[in-house]
Amino acid sequence: MGDKIFFNRHKLTNLPDSWCWASLDELMKKIVDGSHHTPTYTDNGIPFLSVKDIRNGQIYFDNCKYISVEEHKILCQRCNPEYGDLLITKSGTIGRCALVKTKREFSLFVSVALLKPATHDVNPSYISLAFQSWFQTINVQNDVTGTAIKNFHLVDFKQLKLPIAPLNEQRRIVAKIEALKARSQRVKDALEDIPQLLDQFRQSVLAAAFRGDLTADWREQNPNVEPAPVLLERIRVERRRHWEEAELEKMKASGKLPKNDKWKEKYEEPSTPDMINLPLLIESWTYSFLKPLFSQKRTGLKTGPFGSLLKKDDYRTYGIPVLGIENISSTGFINKNKIYIDEAKATELADYDAQEGDIIISRSGTVGEVCVVPSGIGETRISTNLIRVSLADNTILPDYFCFSFRGSTFILNQVSELCSGSTRDFLNQAILNNLIFPIPPLEEQKEIVRRIKQLFEFSEKIEYQVTEKTQLLELLNQSILAKAFRGELVPQDPNDEPASVLVERIRIERDKLETKTVKKSIVKTSTRRTKKAQAQAEEPVQLELGLE
Repeated sequence: MGDKIFFNRHKLTNLPDSWCWASLDELMKKIVDGSHHTPTYTDNGIPFLSVKDIRNGQIYFDNCKYISVEEHKILCQRCNPEYGDLLITKSGTIGRCALVKTKREFSLFVSVALLKPATHDVNPSYISLAFQSWFQTINVQNDVTGTAIKNFHLVDFKQLKLPIAPLNEQRRIVAKIEALKARSQRVKDALEDIPQLLDQFRQSVLAAAFRGDLTADWREQNPNVEPAPVLLERIRVERRRHWEEAELEKMKASGKLPKNDKWKEKYEEPSTPDMINLPLLIESWTYSFLKPLFSQKRTGLKTGPFGSLLKKDDYRTYGIPVLGIENISSTGFINKNKIYIDEAKATELADYDAQEGDIIISRSGTVGEVCVVPSGIGETRISTNLIRVSLADNTILPDYFCFSFRGSTFILNQVSELCSGSTRDFLNQAILNNLIFPIPPLEEQKEIVRRIKQLFEFSEKIEYQVTEKTQLLELLNQSILAKAFRGELVPQDPNDEPASVLVERIRIERDKLETKTVKKSIVKTSTRRTKKAQAQAEEPVQLELGLE
């Protein structure tokens, strides 16, 4: 990879006098990677580990693959992980380190490097931390330059030089880092619990809102608001009036004016829920199906186009946006689009428009995700995976509808019950038309929405702070490593054996070990050759004399 990725000695001017530099090749008796071919996997047997099985400084066997004992024995001739070895991921997600703290047998894939300490004087925990410190330094430099290390080769491991402290100081550094990391991990664990607690908080807010508890004090202070039953009655009157006006216009257009009011009997009054079997509500609240609350100006409930109405051939890279599931999140509308259509297709799909204040609901995939179409969205259409709800003005506030659809236990239980029996969750118009909504007075709806938004904004601020603190915690961990390998984390002891003496002793012991290994190899080879020669000498030889 080139010297540019290694620690630069001249930049580390504050390296203590008792420290020295040493390459991994000097400190390790073996640096090798795992199998270069994909083995035959088995249902059980010997674990076969790859990058995904090494994370957070640990080796995980819970989701690994397996190979046969026979194949493991073959792979172990070259790469044999043992207790006390160091594993470092070298491709894909590189730089993850883990010490082998198990005597369980396993094999490695090529994406993981195996480093075997040359002697007991090599502290693998220290080497692992030193490597991580070097790697985070390189990552910071690469973030600045816009480059990235995608693979780390064995030759790079061998050439990599790390700052080596005296052995006793190494132990002090490792102990200090582990103690600080343990404290840091406790903080991290606490921070990681907060998002779930905030989710529970938001659900509690919604539950309180639709029980009426959230605005109990508001009702005491505002006893004279128009009750919801009066609101619904006014809506029913307005709905009938609108129908009658529309019918009269049709009759005028056909030139057939009515002689009496008998034609008004054709009007179908929207059905009302059976209140007897429903949970008791606050006195000023009431129940209603959705149908009476739909807009009279346009279709109240519309499922997105499907089949030949909107095909992939109609998709464009720009034009009129088509809203889909990707536009809905738990926090509201997301202004991003995958699909666009041209103006001609948009005109053809004019009935499938979505306007400011409309509600869009996912009907497949993430079923029941819901949000309000915001202002300034411009001309849009809905996709086949959405249902559009258009409510009459001053009935149910769109935000109230969305919050209740997300957090009202009464509504969620209905959706679950109405969806049961199908092979997969799938929302349709029939289900929505059969939902019964608890309706507060309009003014109380406004107050409910205001309070929910206020509390949700509060929780979002906490979430932002959690993210910020988590990032600071990561920076703290990085600074601990950086400080450790500048020699600033623990005090130096002048009585410690200098690192240069330590490294020289490791080199001598490693050379002795290599010499023994070579001699053993020569003896084995010589023995095999001698036995082969003896066997050949003892074989009977049949001579053909060619006599006739």
